[in-house]
Amino acid sequence: MNAEKGISLAPPEGQNVTVVVPDGEVSINGSAPLAGPATARLGNEGDIRLEAATSAKLLILSGEPIDEPVAAYGPFVMNTQDEIHQAISEFQSGKFGTL
Repeated sequence: MNAEKGISLAPPEGQNVTVVVPDGEVSINGSAPLAGPATARLGNEGDIRLEAATSAKLLILSGEPIDEPVAAYGPFVMNTQDEIHQAISEFQSGKFGTL
């Protein structure tokens, strides 16, 4: 997004929105600028206004809530900490394959 520019978004009703700012500064709905690298979870609160104080890179994600618990550690995202530990163990033992 160019400096001193803005955009208005109308996410689909009921979808959660996350804004990832890897670089730059962005104000969300008139809030104090969010300086990258940063992430903002907006939930499903309706229309969104993004304004760039400086030139910024953005990734805007939206989707329906999964209504499940979420546990995260590094690149691993599961439903429980026990599942996270299991995934780490499987990764370390080579069960995830190689690149």
